[in-house]
Parts: sequence; C-alpha cells; structure tokens
Amino acid sequence: MGESSYLTERKKRRKLTQSYADKNKNLVEHTLVPYFGKMKLDKITGEAIDQWLDVMIKEGKKNSTTNGYFGSLKTMMKWAVKKRIIDRDPFLDVEKLLNEKTDKKIITTDEFKALFVDDWKKVWGNDLLRCTANKVAALTGMRCCEVLGLRGEFVYDDHIYLCGQYDEYGYRETKTKIKHHIPLTAELVKDLRKLMKVNGQGFIFSLDGGATPVTRMHIFKGLKKAFNNIGITNEEIDERGLNIHAWRHFCNTELQKGGLTIQKEQAVTGHKSEKMTERYTHFDPLDFGEVPKIQAELLKRKHKKPEAGIGEEAGKERPALTLVKPQEDDKAGRKRKAS
Repeated sequence: MGESSYLTERKKRRKLTQSYADKNKNLVEHTLVPYFGKMKLDKITGEAIDQWLDVMIKEGKKNSTTNGYFGSLKTMMKWAVKKRIIDRDPFLDVEKLLNEKTDKKIITTDEFKALFVDDWKKVWGNDLLRCTANKVAALTGMRCCEVLGLRGEFVYDDHIYLCGQYDEYGYRETKTKIKHHIPLTAELVKDLRKLMKVNGQGFIFSLDGGATPVTRMHIFKGLKKAFNNIGITNEEIDERGLNIHAWRHFCNTELQKGGLTIQKEQAVTGHKSEKMTERYTHFDPLDFGEVPKIQAELLKRKHKKPEAGIGEEAGKERPALTLVKPQEDDKAGRKRKAS
C-alpha cells in the first residue's frame, strides 16, 4: 500500500517523520475506526464528535490524551473539506476538552544530591553508565532518546553538541529538529570521557563498544533502583511519575530558579514556546528567598528628617532670637530723618 495523498501533500510544506505517520495510523485503526468506522463522513457532525468525547471520558481516558485524538480527527475532517468530500467542517461546532492541570511532585534538589552527590557509587551500585545517563538528563533537560543518541564525537571540553536522537527508528533528528550546543560542568565532561574510553566516538551509553546505545528501559531500571536506594518506594515512583522524562521538569525548574531568562533556558532545553517552558517549570514559592527580602523592603519605615530638639540636636541650647531689620526699611528710616 502506497503513501496517502495527505502525507504526500503535507511533506511539501512540513517535514514529517515516520513516527508521526505510524502514531496516527495506530490512532485511526484502534481508536477512530472502531467508533466512526460505520459512519459516512458527512454524518460525523459536531454532535457526534461530542458524544464520542463523552465515551472517551467514560473509558477513563485523560483529557490531554483525548485532545490529542481530537486534533488528529480535526486534521482529517479539514482535509475532507479541502478536497470537497464534505461541505462543512464539523469541528466548527465543537471544542476540545479542558486540559486538566495536575500538581506534579517533581524531583527535589535534596533527592538530586542524594542520587549524585553524597555517595553515587553506593546509590547506583557503581554503575557509571546508568548514573551518568541520568545525570546528563538532570543537568541538561535532554529527552531520553537524545541522551541515548549522544555520541563521543560531539563531546567537547566545556559542552556537548546536541544534533540527534536514538529510538525505535534508529539514529535521526531530534524531535524539534533543532541542533544546539549545551554547556556542561567539567565534572560531567569527565564522566562522559570515562565512558568514551570504552565506546570511543560512537554512542556513549553503549554496551557494545559504541555501535548501538542501551535501551530506554535499561536507563530507567537503573534510576528506579537508585530511587529505592535513597528511600523512594515503587509506589511513590508511580504516583509522582518519576521516570527519565521527569528530569526535564527538574532541569527547567532549576535553571529558572538559578536566574536564567526564559530565552536562555529555551536555548538549553530546545523548547520552542514559552507555553511549553511553563508546562515544564514547577516553582515552590518557599524556594523564593528574594520574596521575604522584597516584603521586608516594602515594610521598612521611611527615614524622617530630624526635627528640632530630636536626635543629635537634642540637649543643645537654642540660640537667642535675633531680629534683623530689612535693608529697605533702614534706608527709608534714614530718608525720613534727613527730611
């Protein structure tokens, strides 16, 4: 079966990946066709879409997940209008669901230090590869597939060059298609070069000499065990959603707490919009040490000018009053005498 006309036309205007096509193919086959498959396109009305959304809710799907399905179906219907298969876009009559905002308990700085600073060998079972992979994710905000795609040839004395990722489709461009440099501390570069002694210029996080990287699950299993070793249970890991991607939330938050502007933070993490950066940032107001300072400054009393008899002038004798006759009056007096 050949490529769809939609993909052929879209590729003229936007760079699409195979993973994008596969994701939407899976959505159509397993979610959209089972519900809308027996309906003609012109019978898929706004009301019908609303009823489908209700079914998704009843099935326990998250609003954010359903909204993703919503967007794909909307794209299909807009295409049908463009090709004059249907007369009107039914999505003019329906809105997506409210995106629920949940409180995310991100990894704390104390937990970070327990994992990487206090006694990493004990916490990670002396596994330098798993420890360093997670440390890179924590300090740079790189996605897991970007960490796995890091090659020795792109490690420099004070930074790394992020230009690819490795996943089930092999080595390819990053999600955002952005290539950029990320500053690194000397300690982290040193750890990477220890691994490069084994894997050379190839994939750094590799068990076969750099030919291919380890899997995402290999990295996560190490993180999960390390969490357990610092007292975080599997139940808490699941409840807080503490996976490798959680480091991206941690890094975004710490970079902004450290004083980086939104623009600088985006240059490091590769976010394209402030909205996405905001999504990955989780401030705890108790960490804002400058807030009490601002409050104290506002509450400061104004310094009043010392009044007579107060402060340094207190206790001193006040000078006797001296009456000074204006010059003009004095002249006028002399004139009167002369006359």
